Amino acid sequence: MLPRVLRCLVSLPLLLTGLQAQIGADLTRNVGVVADAWFAATPDARPEVPADLDGYLWSFPDQVRAVVWESYKEAPLHAALKKDFDAKKVRNGAYVSPYTLKAVGEMPAGGWPLFIAMHGGGGVPKGVNDSQWRVMQRYYRDQEDVGGYLYLALRAPTDEWNGFYTGYVYPLIRNLVRQFLLFGDVDADRVYILGYSHGGYGAFSIGPKMPDLFAAIHSSAAAPTDGQSAAQNLMNTRFTFMIGEKDTAHGRATRCQGFASTVKELKAAHGERYPVVMEWKAGYGHGGLPDRDKIKDMYGWTRKPRPTSVSWALTDDIVKDHFWLHVPAPRGGQSIIADIGAGNRVALKTQNIDVLELWFDERQVGGEAPLTIEWDGVTIPVTAQASLTTLLETLLARGDVERAASRRVVLKR
Repeated sequence: MLPRVLRCLVSLPLLLTGLQAQIGADLTRNVGVVADAWFAATPDARPEVPADLDGYLWSFPDQVRAVVWESYKEAPLHAALKKDFDAKKVRNGAYVSPYTLKAVGEMPAGGWPLFIAMHGGGGVPKGVNDSQWRVMQRYYRDQEDVGGYLYLALRAPTDEWNGFYTGYVYPLIRNLVRQFLLFGDVDADRVYILGYSHGGYGAFSIGPKMPDLFAAIHSSAAAPTDGQSAAQNLMNTRFTFMIGEKDTAHGRATRCQGFASTVKELKAAHGERYPVVMEWKAGYGHGGLPDRDKIKDMYGWTRKPRPTSVSWALTDDIVKDHFWLHVPAPRGGQSIIADIGAGNRVALKTQNIDVLELWFDERQVGGEAPLTIEWDGVTIPVTAQASLTTLLETLLARGDVERAASRRVVLKR
């Protein structure tokens, strides 16, 4: 295998010739050495990043990100995560979920699409949940004609009734995605999550809370959870839900109709920015929905990690990130609508937000151009420029180079 520096050089655009190619080679060596040292150091001993490297990020953003991602992937800090990956399990503290994994077809050129499938059950004895997990290992049929992908059947971390949709699940899912971006050759923009019944409730909660992780989300035979499943958060992310008209236990059908009504209002206001669809199945109850080929429907969708408009209704004190927004101390009842407009102008409409961070990609707003923030009618000029330090810090925090930021703006009331 080529050394890391040469592997990165191979990926540079062919248009880089002469002086440009030399600059590209220099940034690969200089940025790579700094990033290697930064990720290898302990948090209290990380070296200062030379400011003169920031210009590379402004002029060669894609190449810098490729180099930094290689440094991050090869850093020694992932040892525990790699051990779990090799054992086919994922954890959040004391909560551990095993999973099974199979490859269908051949890996596409951009990396494997990953489908995370969640089983039924919940609130039943361990043996029943284990049986449901085994069913999910084969439930969604192989779709060899659409292209290659990985199929991961995830066991709920507990046997509780809300094992797929309570506080300990969200960091666990984030860790699972991080595992596969680091070690599984997975395409970061083609991660999908879906589930039936108990797993469908998980999709109805995980999806709206963490839509920036996924290309598409699907829920079957489940319903939204009050205070957790915020439809407005699905701007920019494909979300489908299938429900039988006779699935009336726990108000499932009625709740899904209510969610669909909210989506209809959002579409009237924002159009195609909400690619959300209810699949109402006449004559069906809770079991036997015609969803076993759902992977085929989801496969063509791709994540949009840098949308210009985002909407976020915060529902807990756990999830701190939503696309290019970051709230250090989140809580339910907060909300943000944010738009990036022409001329690097950013408009924010918020409720109950006192501290907010904007984690911008230099490709969204330009590496060194001034920013103007309009926060609830107050205009705030910003001079923060893109920096390699910020890129390293936010990549460490998110574990996803496409959601890492190079320009961080901290706003306080």
